Amino acid sequence: MSAQLKIVVDRFYSRTGRLNGKKSLILATAWNTADWTMTALVNHYETLVKYMHWQNIGMVMATGCGYRSAVESSEFGEQAYKIGANL
Repeated sequence: MSAQLKIVVDRFYSRTGRLNGKKSLILATAWNTADWTMTALVNHYETLVKYMHWQNIGMVMATGCGYRSAVESSEFGEQAYKIGANL
């Protein structure tokens, strides 16, 4: 998780009541393709979803996508599109 995203999460603390019950999703990319690459991020996201009482509508964890064309030629773009289309 980037420092910028961590700041956003930390600032949610004072506004949790107004954000409860919202829909959420996570889209992430990583160069690495190892099965553990997104484990910590997924765990943190799932904890945040529970804490905020959000409805998780999807996760796209695009491993092996260290540059734009890798994402565009993968199945991850289609996964993200399907999530968006169902909103």
